[in-house]
Amino acid sequence: TEQALGRIIGSLCVITTCQGETHQGFLTSCISQASLNPPGLMIAIPKKPETEEYFDLESSFIVNILKEGRNVRRHFSAGNSSAFEALETETAANGCLILTQALAYLECTVAQRVDAGDRWLVYALVNQGEVLEGTGLTAISYRSSGRQI
Repeated sequence: TEQALGRIIGSLCVITTCQGETHQGFLTSCISQASLNPPGLMIAIPKKPETEEYFDLESSFIVNILKEGRNVRRHFSAGNSSAFEALETETAANGCLILTQALAYLECTVAQRVDAGDRWLVYALVNQGEVLEGTGLTAISYRSSGRQI
């Protein structure tokens, strides 16, 4: 079962959040489009104090969709507190950071959060987005087991 679950692939993204002047970023591939009208997406967020507080109702965040072949993901490995220092960023209208090396980004607002095992399922409305680079493929995450996300 775990190996079969591991065959589900997802877009590799960096979620950026902010509270005041504090910016956080984390890597995820547990993301999917959830609705067309209004445009919305679903993200599975680990139940950790450092991520949970950033996804309350009406919280804002950015989904930075990574481009295949760029090694942006290494900056967001566990415990890397200086990720934003090594990357070029712009500040979005919602105050969160856009990674300029991303393929595209989506500016989002949390509409619902549901308890789901060891994760929160976050349904967010997409307020706006932009393709930053018209060519290239979306980086995707291949897993060998459903035990790793």
